[in-house]
Amino acid sequence: MRQLIVRAYGVQQFQVQGGPSWITGDRFDITAKSADDGITPAQMNLMLQSLLADRFKLRMHRETRQSDVYRLVKARPDGKLGDNLKPAAVDCSAMGRGRPGGAGLGATPVPPPTPPRAGGPAPGYGGAPGGCMMMMTPGRLQMGGQPMSTFVNTLGNQLGRPVLDETGLTGTYDLTVSYMPDSGGRGLPPGVPPPGAPDVPPIDPNAPALPTALQEQLGLKLESTKGPVEMIVIDSIEPPTED
Repeated sequence: MRQLIVRAYGVQQFQVQGGPSWITGDRFDITAKSADDGITPAQMNLMLQSLLADRFKLRMHRETRQSDVYRLVKARPDGKLGDNLKPAAVDCSAMGRGRPGGAGLGATPVPPPTPPRAGGPAPGYGGAPGGCMMMMTPGRLQMGGQPMSTFVNTLGNQLGRPVLDETGLTGTYDLTVSYMPDSGGRGLPPGVPPPGAPDVPPIDPNAPALPTALQEQLGLKLESTKGPVEMIVIDSIEPPTED
């Protein structure tokens, strides 16, 4: 349910506050169809909001709160990037395959990129990927042909707080970063994987923590600060009845 709220309101996991424990642990199968096959993602999100209000009795409000945030900046004085971060040969957003996004702090969020998929190991394990793609497994993130706004949006989900892109990097990039995930297991839906899901590849026991990996592999670093963040606060929600 928390994932559905994230999708419906175009926010990230840490922007959804409150609610009972089952909205994170329980899983649901939902079948819904639009009368118009040509609706936009924004229209689909509005329909999902209506579904949540109707079938789950979701009541919520928005609040702007001061919260911990990160600034993502270049780590090296000369501005040189790490070996695993390179300009992409393909601009996926120009081809209609990317979804650059990520709301500014205190602004109305735009729908985030499609969540990176979890699954088997990605091709090109030793370096940055090519082509239009995003893949995430525990301890590994690969991105191809995407702007930095897409990366910081995904990075924020991993860190559990907003990330501001202050790298000054424009255009699109290919990158690969391998790290030791925290014990919270952010970035993947909680609970038992559904039947038929691919095996999750093992985590490198010698991998560095994510902040260290960003510096060593990408030439970027995180700096802690404070900033206003818009939150979705759940006032009430109920388990649905089947039909």
